[in-house]
Amino acid sequence: MDDRLSQEVCSILKKELKRCNISYRTLAHELEISEVSVKRLLNNVQPLSMQRLISIGRLIHFPLSKLLEEAEKNINAVPIFTREQDLAFFECPALFTFWSELTEHRTVNEIAERYALNDASIHLYLRKLEILRLIELRPGHVCKLLVPSHTSFEKGSRFPIFFTQTVLNRLQARVIDLPAEDNQAFLITLKAELTHEEFLEITHKLDDWMFNKLRESQETRAREGLNVAPYTFGFMAAKGAFHDKLPVIPNLTEDLRNSVFSPTQK
Repeated sequence: MDDRLSQEVCSILKKELKRCNISYRTLAHELEISEVSVKRLLNNVQPLSMQRLISIGRLIHFPLSKLLEEAEKNINAVPIFTREQDLAFFECPALFTFWSELTEHRTVNEIAERYALNDASIHLYLRKLEILRLIELRPGHVCKLLVPSHTSFEKGSRFPIFFTQTVLNRLQARVIDLPAEDNQAFLITLKAELTHEEFLEITHKLDDWMFNKLRESQETRAREGLNVAPYTFGFMAAKGAFHDKLPVIPNLTEDLRNSVFSPTQK
């Protein structure tokens, strides 16, 4: 198992042991090892063998297959900003910009120079991000991100209303009236007759695809040496026949007939 999966397995096991009211001492007795060894195993300091995973699973009535499935699901879940973090971004959009710059691996000094920030402003931004548990501030203005760069906003959050509108306006301006030879952008629309369940299935598939693509793009070691560039996606859909709002058909005056129809069309 990779390290993230191992950590998540240990986290689930500790939660289930607590739920079953099974102490480390009891588990140590069942596994015939010391209590110190149990702590090392469940804190991912020492690797858990398959046999011990099966033994612990039997003890807490949690099959190994279910344990691994839940651990995989948890580590692949989309991380979400908290309501407090969302509100802070909504009230101070520049705070989101500062955090985003940090996710782009820019140093605090580089951000300060880029935006001409004074020392007092830098301190306030960093302190607020630290209070929000978005970063861990270390000596020398070194920041450790506490949430991944692909963290998303929950449906109904306040900040995305401001942020998404700006992004979509710029994206729309880019994709409208594309030249035929432009292969760096696309615009596709369709109207389909669907059940509500089919619509939800498409939504979930798009969610999964976009998150997986985002996660893949963050795996810098696996993509080292590739020629990459940022691409922006904005899929939209809603119940309703928006295609039906076609232009009205006016009565044709003499001038309109002459301008609209060529002689061959009359």
